[in-house]
Amino acid sequence: MLINMYDEHETTSTRFVGFVGDHRWDLAITKTEHFYGKSLVVNIQSGRAGIIGHDDLEDEKLHLLANMFALDDEDTTVELRNFLLTNL
Repeated sequence: MLINMYDEHETTSTRFVGFVGDHRWDLAITKTEHFYGKSLVVNIQSGRAGIIGHDDLEDEKLHLLANMFALDDEDTTVELRNFLLTNL
């Protein structure tokens, strides 16, 4: 038995961006109203994704960003966070 929780169509905006710092990033950032103003961020290389807003990028939440994208060091996490701060 399947229970349909939601099934919505929405026009979204997706930005595909690649950049290199100390690490190479290929991201898809989708803006949608479905996530209450947060963006769906997908790391195209790993397939890992997260629903992220500016409040999720605070210093005390860096460990959550690292877990979302399976990042193993703080420098890589900070690099991604700094990019997202100015690009969400």
